[in-house]
Amino acid sequence: MKLVVTDTSVFIDLMEVGVLTPFFALAFEVHTTMFVVDELNAEQQSLLLPFIGREALIVDQFDGDTLTLVEAMETRAGLSFTDRSVLHLALLLKATLLSGDGGIRKECVSRQIQFHGSIWVIEQLWKRGLLGPVPAITCLEYLKEHNLRLPKAEIIALIERIRKG
Repeated sequence: MKLVVTDTSVFIDLMEVGVLTPFFALAFEVHTTMFVVDELNAEQQSLLLPFIGREALIVDQFDGDTLTLVEAMETRAGLSFTDRSVLHLALLLKATLLSGDGGIRKECVSRQIQFHGSIWVIEQLWKRGLLGPVPAITCLEYLKEHNLRLPKAEIIALIERIRKG
């Protein structure tokens, strides 16, 4: 089973396109931090509660020593505390980090942490038959129009691959 640590941006993207349930059907052990959950609004948190309740989502808690380590963590991109918390957790678990944040991506590359974003998650859902071609393309088209930080060229290329089957 693949271990992944998910940040706020990926959860929001998956909620926006309505694929949170299929995401948790992937063969991933999904972790996040309490700081990510705290960044979500009440409605978004309520969408995660069923997955936390059945332990499909593990919300890792940090003790005082770990909080101090995360606070002191030096990063090239000047990441927020929440971003550093998921980076720390990914390092600790030797997990893949799921994020749409460019600063996190740069930090993952420099630290040799496997990194993917929302587009990759949609691709995995399609490849594993959890999303059909039409719903996958619909999700990608939505993200292309509503999430300007995602690379449009990558989205367009994936849409073409899905169309070709």
